[in-house]
Amino acid sequence: MKIYDFLIIGAGSAGCNIAHYLQKNGKKVAVIDKEGIAGGGSKAAGAFLSPLPGKENPYNGFVNSALAYSLEFYEKFAPLALNKRGVLRVANNNFDDEKLQSNSIKSKYLNTKELQEISQNFTKIEGYFYENAAILNPHEICEKLIEKCDFYKEDIKELIFEEGFYIFENFKAKTVILAQGVIKPLVKTPYIEISPIFGVKIDVKTTTKVPFNIHKSISISTNKNDGTVAIGATKERHDTAKMECITSCDKCAFYINSEQGQIETLLREADELIKLEDLEVVKIYRGARATIKSYFPVIGKVVNFDESLKKYPSIKNGTKIPPNLLEYYPNLYIINALGSRGFVLAPYLAKILGENILSDTPMPKELSSEKLFYKTARKS
Repeated sequence: MKIYDFLIIGAGSAGCNIAHYLQKNGKKVAVIDKEGIAGGGSKAAGAFLSPLPGKENPYNGFVNSALAYSLEFYEKFAPLALNKRGVLRVANNNFDDEKLQSNSIKSKYLNTKELQEISQNFTKIEGYFYENAAILNPHEICEKLIEKCDFYKEDIKELIFEEGFYIFENFKAKTVILAQGVIKPLVKTPYIEISPIFGVKIDVKTTTKVPFNIHKSISISTNKNDGTVAIGATKERHDTAKMECITSCDKCAFYINSEQGQIETLLREADELIKLEDLEVVKIYRGARATIKSYFPVIGKVVNFDESLKKYPSIKNGTKIPPNLLEYYPNLYIINALGSRGFVLAPYLAKILGENILSDTPMPKELSSEKLFYKTARKS
């Protein structure tokens, strides 16, 4: 029976990045996913690496720090999988002109005339151009990240911990990291309320040269290495979609019988930004990304909710119990809720979590599982 230092459950952007970090640091790592590599929400990811504009606040500060780190990481790790040509942000309901103008990130305003001088295919739009943005190939990146790890395409139904190891049919692991996205977790974590963000992406062939990524309510990529252009969108967010993922995306009630309508919507909204000539849809991707209400991701040790409250019932009344005194599942960690920015956040989060696991480096409180535990426990 093979023995691993770490088993990562989930082969999306989060799972593959933490697997790579640990393997690079000398650990024997296996990755397992019932859908294959980048087969769930990461499959549908546009993998647009873009800054988050607006006046600086804790969340966009975190996102933009992650972007800077991740762009540098990808440029060194897989430069051929990355197209870094910048992004044009066009004002919409979430990011109006005022928010884009009062920006903490360097940008350049481009009016309609300037854009149409760059490409006559641009419609009568205007926007703000950010140089530090890119797109990458999600499947290619994930495969390369775990090329030195063992991969198993299997479905793990339960976790069994005996004598210092998690035991599985053909192997065992000292430590498990849950990177399952929207899939129901293998242990009870009522303090982490994962909700799906439903995403749709299409790859199209076109004779139009798209000079850089474009983002409004949808995202349009520059021409990728294979010549195609990606058009993607988040179709419904967690606050309007209260669903639990219990099946694969191709069988999900959200997507069934809606493919043609989703394609038509993406193409219509793309046409409002730039005219894509001789257009042919070659592939559609659908998947649900995981998020929580705060939009911050969650990383760290997995707190045993019931046992911690049983040991310290006064937590419900606001008593402050230090994190090191809580009860945890043995050798079990989580990296999840990366939302629609999985490939922006994953390398940065993998570094933070990896340093915490291997060197006991403190993690930012806003990312920790303990913060969510305390919040939920005091409401229970």
